Amino acid sequence: MELISSEEALKKLLDEVSVEVGSEVVRLLSSVGRHSFRDYVSTVDVPPFSRSAVDGFAAIFADIVGASEGSPALLRVTGSVDVDSVEVPTINRSEAVKVSTGAPLPRGADVVIPIEYCKVLEDRVYVYRSYPRYANISFKGEDLRVGDIIVRRGTKLRPWHVAALKASGYEEVEVFRKVRVSIVSTGSELVKGVLPNYTLPLVASYIAELGGEVALTDVVPDSIEDIATAVEKALELSDVVVVTGGTSVGDRDLSPRALESLGRSKKVFHGVRVRPGRTCGAYVVDGKLVLLVSGLPVATYVSLELFLKPLVYKLYSSKPEPKPTVRGRLTRRLPNEPGFRSFYRAVACIEGDEVLIVPLRLTGSGVLSTLVRGNAVVEVPEDSEGYEEGTEIVATLVNPLVECSSIKLPI
Repeated sequence: MELISSEEALKKLLDEVSVEVGSEVVRLLSSVGRHSFRDYVSTVDVPPFSRSAVDGFAAIFADIVGASEGSPALLRVTGSVDVDSVEVPTINRSEAVKVSTGAPLPRGADVVIPIEYCKVLEDRVYVYRSYPRYANISFKGEDLRVGDIIVRRGTKLRPWHVAALKASGYEEVEVFRKVRVSIVSTGSELVKGVLPNYTLPLVASYIAELGGEVALTDVVPDSIEDIATAVEKALELSDVVVVTGGTSVGDRDLSPRALESLGRSKKVFHGVRVRPGRTCGAYVVDGKLVLLVSGLPVATYVSLELFLKPLVYKLYSSKPEPKPTVRGRLTRRLPNEPGFRSFYRAVACIEGDEVLIVPLRLTGSGVLSTLVRGNAVVEVPEDSEGYEEGTEIVATLVNPLVECSSIKLPI
């Protein structure tokens, strides 16, 4: 097995995969989390007219300059405008119009004084504070103008995108079809029920969280023919196939040989300088990726993060979202074999006025509990021999910070 860096492996993978994901049209309110298939521009000005940003009185700036508690400006109230008003009045010098938040701005007005700085007596209003010209006014097109880009192709739609699209009159949007991923689990022990298959639901859930959909799941014994047949079937139904287990070089590690038996497959790589997950491999068949990952859950998770996630986002013409990080003090030494990019599960917790990074386990790519208990991942680069206890390091958060007193820390 020839090991290459994860960066080189990913580049090769992205260069070789040529599958394209089409589009579908969905209702706007069902589009959150999907990726836009095309650019969308505003078809209207938002807001559609200049309006008041507060409840108060619209006036002419020159009439309220210098107004104060001791020397208020006195204006004549000529009317009122509400949000649903159709008729918009015009004001002249020494006049004011009462307005509510969102109401159209009366013609001639260039300032709005909040209601709390005004006192009404019959048809007069005293203004006790001066504001600069255009204060408390939201102008036509201030938010969006006709032709402004709302979302670009590949944008992952968030609630604010949906709101802006709705404001511009869109009821439906064209989004990328969800990437279809099939999962083939290998292992006679899984078929016979000797061991539970907890890696398959991990992969399936990961795909769903990534914005894809599972097209097929299959569990097959350690047989080149059975694995190859399952992969062929999966390729017919999906854009990507993930094969779990049988990725090493032992007598029962048959997944690479099963892929090679297809005849038209091309090996992209097999073996990466990553721990856990060094036996990960990738083949391309008819332009589609077949990703070979360990049957052990932690190694599988690392491989999915390094290779499946970037590919799915590329198929959506997008990029993975950055994860939050935290800086803290390492509570025990983290060793690393130079030449390997290592990932350690950890707990990042708050103790007093500092953050502690507590490694959960230094070995064991099958220890599922470390994924459950951990809220952070520490990466040690290839050129490092590790980090000493007490070193201040940066960890990537996968869940919120916790109080150290609330968890049972490893000894």
